Amino acid sequence: MKRFNKDFKMSLYKTIGDIENNSLVEVVTIIKAQSGNYRAVSLRAGIILLFVFYTFFMFSPFEFDVYLIYFFTIFSFLLGYAFFELILPVKRFFIKEKIFNKNVDIYGRAIFQKGGIRFTNDKIGVLIFLSLFEKKVKIIADRGAETSVPDEEWIKIKYGFQTIFDKSDIPSAFIEELKKCKIIFAKYIPPIENDINELPDDLEIEL
Repeated sequence: MKRFNKDFKMSLYKTIGDIENNSLVEVVTIIKAQSGNYRAVSLRAGIILLFVFYTFFMFSPFEFDVYLIYFFTIFSFLLGYAFFELILPVKRFFIKEKIFNKNVDIYGRAIFQKGGIRFTNDKIGVLIFLSLFEKKVKIIADRGAETSVPDEEWIKIKYGFQTIFDKSDIPSAFIEELKKCKIIFAKYIPPIENDINELPDDLEIEL
């Protein structure tokens, strides 16, 4: 999350402002470190390592002090758990893609509801939710925005955002994809006179 610093936020709010000045759309971006804690993976790793070491002590031809067995098996569990909690790329490898998709979808929809994005007058709220650990971008558009923009354009937008994880500078890539949305939204959902900003650009949601 350190890469999403003050400079990024200034560029983000400017880009969102440009989008909303040139279209009726209300854009909200939320960036989270992850959509789930996935501690079950770390717990499973700790239990497996504990079982391996305990089995070794029980069936080893060598004799070990009972206290050594007791404390070392506990340590092995903590070691396995901590390793998976701290080494995130390893942890990601053992989580199925469908679990990532499910958690990001649930978290994104919860943000959309709790953040009041669905309450704009013309139903033109659009949530762009970036979940870093899962490497997913979930885009949820209210029905006014969803029906005004052709399906092929939404496919293009979603694909573009998903490619940011292939770039070395994810924050800059995110801004670039957001800028591309300005042209699309301005074309299909043009602004109206005396339009007001119904959603804060710096919306923060805690679930």
